[in-house]
Amino acid sequence: QLHSMILWGPPGTGKTTLARLLAQRSAAEFIQMSAVLAGIKDVRAAVERAREVRAGSGRETVLFLDEVHRFSKSQQDSFLPYLEDGTLTFIGATTENPSFEVISALLSRARVYVLKSLEPDDIAELLRRALVDPERGLGREAVDIDEDALALMARAADGDGRRALNMLEIAS
Repeated sequence: QLHSMILWGPPGTGKTTLARLLAQRSAAEFIQMSAVLAGIKDVRAAVERAREVRAGSGRETVLFLDEVHRFSKSQQDSFLPYLEDGTLTFIGATTENPSFEVISALLSRARVYVLKSLEPDDIAELLRRALVDPERGLGREAVDIDEDALALMARAADGDGRRALNMLEIAS
C-alpha cells in the first residue's frame, strides 16, 4: 500500500515520473493536477472519482499535485479529510522547501523525499537511451550524435533531465 508523500527537488529530477511509477506499481488510479491551474473544485472532482474507483474495483487512487507549494493553506487543508479516511493517497511535488511551503497537518501525514539533481553522467545515459528507444525516444529516427556533443548537452542541462531531453529533441 502506498503512503502519502511529498517529493522535493529541483526541476527535471523525475518527481512526476516517480509518482506515476508508484501509482502504476500499486495498480492505483492516477489523477494528476497542477496547483497552478487547479482549485478546490478540482479536488472535489478527484475525490468523487476516487470514490467511484474504490466502489467499482476496490483500487486505491493516487492524487498527484504538482507544485503543491502554490496551493493556499485552505486549499491544502481540503485534502486532509480524504487522506484520513483513505479515499486518496496524496503525492505532492515541490521545488520549494516543504517545511515552509506545505502546511504542518499535511506534512505530518506524508513522508518527504528529497530528490537531487542528476549528474552529467546520468543525463548522458538518459540521452543515450532516448536515442535508441523506438517507442518513447528517437530510435526510429536513427539519430547519430558525437560523444563530445552528448557530454556537452548533458553538462548544459544543469542536472535537469527534462531540459536535456528537450535539447536532444531540438538538436535532432
